[in-house]
Amino acid sequence: MILRINPDNPEKDLVTFVSNEIRNGKVIIYPTDTVYGLGCSIYSENVRRIFDIKKRDLKNPLSIAFSDLDMLKKYVILNKEEERFIRENINDPYTFVVRKRHNIPDIITAGREKVGVRIPNLRLTREVIRHAKVPIITTSANISGEKAPSDFKEIDDRIKRKVDLLIDSGRCKIGTPSRVIDLETMEILRY
Repeated sequence: MILRINPDNPEKDLVTFVSNEIRNGKVIIYPTDTVYGLGCSIYSENVRRIFDIKKRDLKNPLSIAFSDLDMLKKYVILNKEEERFIRENINDPYTFVVRKRHNIPDIITAGREKVGVRIPNLRLTREVIRHAKVPIITTSANISGEKAPSDFKEIDDRIKRKVDLLIDSGRCKIGTPSRVIDLETMEILRY
């Protein structure tokens, strides 16, 4: 099923529908501020399916999207400097690598103690996650190693056919993947 949703002014009933699908474990394709994402609830059995859809090795961790900093703090451990950095850069296209709490399943992090986290700067995505009341996987909606889609039209049919729900919001604002920064070392892992 494809839903066309305005990312800046999403219809409440559509946000509710998508949120319910996430709570029910469905795999979705959705827009972010950067590129289109592939995701599901972090507690869904379908996390493994995302690895399969992307042809991604289970040894490569996935990142997680949150609605806001309050939700994020329930799942990760932040010192004051890390929290300040996130607050100052919350609307920028970053994935922050931070220490995880035990409520994040190991399959997502490939057993590592750190996890990549984002708070996408897109009203639709934040509202869906807030309504779902659970963080979601956020990984680009592509086969691993291929170009990340910045427009719904760019998403490979091999990906589209394997998901439960697709959200078409046209072109993503930024159009390139987020920068990845480890907040403990301040090392930029991806530009």
